[in-house]
Amino acid sequence: MKYELLNKRAWVIALIFIVFVGLLIQYPYMNEFPSFIHAWSQADRYSIAIGFINNDFDLFHPETLIYNKQFPHRWNYAFDSTITSVDFPILEYIVAIIMKITGITSPWIFRTCTLLVALLGMFFLYKLSFLITEDWIKSLLVTMIAMTSPIYAYYFNGFIPGIPALTFAIIALYCYVKYLNNSEIRTFCFSLLFITLSVLTRMSFAVIWVALLGFEFLRILRKESTFLDKLLPVAISILVFLSYYLWNKHLAAENGTLFLGKLLPANDWADFWDRMRAAKENWQYHYFGKIHCRLFLIILVSSISYLIYRKIRFKNVENAQDKKSLSLWIFTAIVLFGYVLFTIAMAKQFPNHDYYFIDTYFLPLLLLFVLILDVLPKVESYKSGIIFFIISAIFVVMMIINVSETQKTRRRIDKGRASERTIKNYQGSEQYLDSLGVSKEAKILSLWSYPQNTPFILMNRKGFTEMWGRKEGVDTKMSFDFDYLIVENEIYEKEKRTWKYIFDDLEYYSDNGKIMIFVKKENDDLNKN
Repeated sequence: MKYELLNKRAWVIALIFIVFVGLLIQYPYMNEFPSFIHAWSQADRYSIAIGFINNDFDLFHPETLIYNKQFPHRWNYAFDSTITSVDFPILEYIVAIIMKITGITSPWIFRTCTLLVALLGMFFLYKLSFLITEDWIKSLLVTMIAMTSPIYAYYFNGFIPGIPALTFAIIALYCYVKYLNNSEIRTFCFSLLFITLSVLTRMSFAVIWVALLGFEFLRILRKESTFLDKLLPVAISILVFLSYYLWNKHLAAENGTLFLGKLLPANDWADFWDRMRAAKENWQYHYFGKIHCRLFLIILVSSISYLIYRKIRFKNVENAQDKKSLSLWIFTAIVLFGYVLFTIAMAKQFPNHDYYFIDTYFLPLLLLFVLILDVLPKVESYKSGIIFFIISAIFVVMMIINVSETQKTRRRIDKGRASERTIKNYQGSEQYLDSLGVSKEAKILSLWSYPQNTPFILMNRKGFTEMWGRKEGVDTKMSFDFDYLIVENEIYEKEKRTWKYIFDDLEYYSDNGKIMIFVKKENDDLNKN
């Protein structure tokens, strides 16, 4: 009776614990500007939120703060606008609304929104696991494994779209598994709604979308489900996806884009395996830590041992729960196979982009772990529950300690890092430019600052970027119609001799000891007026 009462209150305990662990891991970094690993992509997403404030919340014309886009001209063409194609930026839009209402554009606004979405996803991961295992301790263990994955912990209060997309996908799977239990079309429609949102937010989650639709189609063929009641919601889902996909292509063609919009397979199989080895070398214990891997192994061996015992002890015994589990095993296998194909199609991205793991294997591997745990017997007695809880708690504490140390490593401040240098030097630049009377509409050429959107976010202005020291790139940017050129003082001191011919064509305007401002000689009088 006591255990049943605890079981009824388990979701409250889980929610409190999820929030507690989330804040414990993330609190030290809640106002951190996008930096360290993948500062580039995170700053780009941050700038989209700023862009919605600038464009009066036009959801279908997202923009950053950069006129010269990465694609298709590799930053060497100045477009007339800062509009860019991008996967459906629903989180950035919500962040922008909150920033507008509060009048605050600090990173903690974005990070708080992402954190809340991530915690919601973890709560639904717990509910999904409980729906399958009917065991609150197993479900909480799965959730803690997810939250203490070094990669997930690094990004779940960050700026990348994989976090909201993952949350939508988890909610979709929860609704779908619930639909498999109750066969209510409303539940299926909710599942379709959230998986569609997931795909729109991050295209890689289309694998789960296709797997879900394909699996349901197989159930229809086996007469386990019906067709006509799903035709309209499925058609709407496909129509919405195709409409936004084509609109995105239109935006890219008209305005260029900062975001990758094509497949990047390896050159050949030898190149593919080289890239996979590089990804393993770079990120192996960033995906899951050593403590996670040991726990996986223990649970896997225990599950296989128990399965063998059960087959020997209870021959030819099969129940409805086994059939439901088999369906989920098949579904998970389909998703994993889909992501293998995706890995082949995007092989060039995996060695240098750790967050692709969140976009691909993270969720199906968690689902696989849930199914492996489901093989083990349910903890039904109070004493067994206490023992299993204590063992799980020990592992959870070890995982939290491990991820806390990993977060420090991934966020280790290296004063020589370009992103940290740029943040340091451009802090306060908006107020400095305002004091000089530099218009908010002025176009700034930011020279050798990294990453591309960071200086413009801190200046609260738009312009052109040149992050690299390539002669062709620098020469091209000098032909752009910029009003001011800004270079960091320490970079200027290092590079002024190498790029003497560039600075000879410029007139010194001002500096504050951190950034130096120049204007073109022929525009000197005009700019000072």
